[in-house]
Amino acid sequence: MQPALTPSTASSQADTVTQQSIGAEEKKEAAKAAVAEQTEWPDPPKWLPKALHSLAYRNFFLLWVGQLTRALALYMDMVARPTLILTLTGSPVQLGLISLVRGVPMLLLAPIAGLMADRFDRRLLMLLPKVLISLINILFAVLVCTGEVQVIHIYITAALKSLIQVFDTPARQALLPSLVPPRLLVNALAINSGTMQVVRIFSASLAGFSIAIWAAAFGFSLEDSRSFGGVYIMLAVIYVICTLSTYYLQVPEQGRVRPTRTSWIASLVEGFRFAGRTPVILGILVLLGVQSLFGAPYTTVFVPWLSLEVMEIGPAGMGLLIGVSGIGSLLGAMFLATRGEKLYRRGLLVVGGLFCYGLALAGLGLSSLLPVATVFGLLVPIVPMFMIMCVGLFQSSITTIKNSVLLEYTPNELRGRIYSIQSLDRSMNMLGSSTAGFVIMAIGGPAGLGLFGFMCAASAVVVGLALPALRKVN
Repeated sequence: MQPALTPSTASSQADTVTQQSIGAEEKKEAAKAAVAEQTEWPDPPKWLPKALHSLAYRNFFLLWVGQLTRALALYMDMVARPTLILTLTGSPVQLGLISLVRGVPMLLLAPIAGLMADRFDRRLLMLLPKVLISLINILFAVLVCTGEVQVIHIYITAALKSLIQVFDTPARQALLPSLVPPRLLVNALAINSGTMQVVRIFSASLAGFSIAIWAAAFGFSLEDSRSFGGVYIMLAVIYVICTLSTYYLQVPEQGRVRPTRTSWIASLVEGFRFAGRTPVILGILVLLGVQSLFGAPYTTVFVPWLSLEVMEIGPAGMGLLIGVSGIGSLLGAMFLATRGEKLYRRGLLVVGGLFCYGLALAGLGLSSLLPVATVFGLLVPIVPMFMIMCVGLFQSSITTIKNSVLLEYTPNELRGRIYSIQSLDRSMNMLGSSTAGFVIMAIGGPAGLGLFGFMCAASAVVVGLALPALRKVN
């Protein structure tokens, strides 16, 4: 029986690939970085719960505040944008096309963004995109409030924000391991994931109710685009706070990039070579692509369509449904935050989690055909709420464990490039979302989500059997 694969047993693979492409001076810099990573970290205060230990470190706390506000803006927009699109067009195909527009810049620029995260100041790469996106959000809020917003504006702002945001994500993810002690990496990732899920619980509902309240307060019909004004005003303010938290963040020595004489082309090739020759990294990336292709469209296409056109629960009900998925995600994140240091067989957990995630998606699609209950005058889809809570549970667990494996098995000088390769899953998301709209037109939303969920589960089984090295990850 072969022993479980750990970062120490896989290090020879990483070293072989890395050392072939860096010179003597860069090796010295890498050695200095390794020494820096062994720096003594102060212990968290005893009064702080174990699940929150990573928040005791100032720079991670600031990164977390940015993640919290970014998640709040993200999930509010996740409800408002598709609802606005359906209000203006009534077409499910448009929901898929907007994902296509957002995905193209990520697909084209992700490798370059990852390379920049390994060459330039990571804090600056996080700060500048947030400043620009804040300005875009303010402009879009003005268009919505004045009733001048058109579908073309949604496409342009989505494309611009995607084009800018692509440079922020690899830098943020590559910087995270240097902000907390190595033993708290899973804890930090779980806190980030849990934060997004807590925010999802109330932010999606907040967006849905805000649309209704703003419309009632100013006498707008829900079919009037001006009823979305309150949501986008809040979104613009929230992103300004996100920008300020990044401004005050400081990068520790072990998180700073080292100068390199390697050409840009050689550096790009180095990242792809490392991913291809490290079975654990390759397996995680393949599973991520599967999840993005068949799983991710449920939030961007299927849930909006099922909520508004199949169950007919309106924006408030849709916000409630998305919010409930955050409860399941929070449960998964809380478990990992407290048990992350004692988590074993992580590769097998990712494969099994993806299989269950697919089954939950199929259940969500089919359960949307069931009658909707009325609770205190609010339409409540009880069974779909339970199914989407399960979806959130498995999605959160998969994401946290997958990120911890990628970061632990990747050297600091390659983390930006590996995460940018991971970001290419947006192309799978783009393909899945654009296809989902046509699938809905062909066989309907419930059957379409059921099909996507089945494909997700079946693919997890195939990948798990084809890549035994992934199952051995400890």
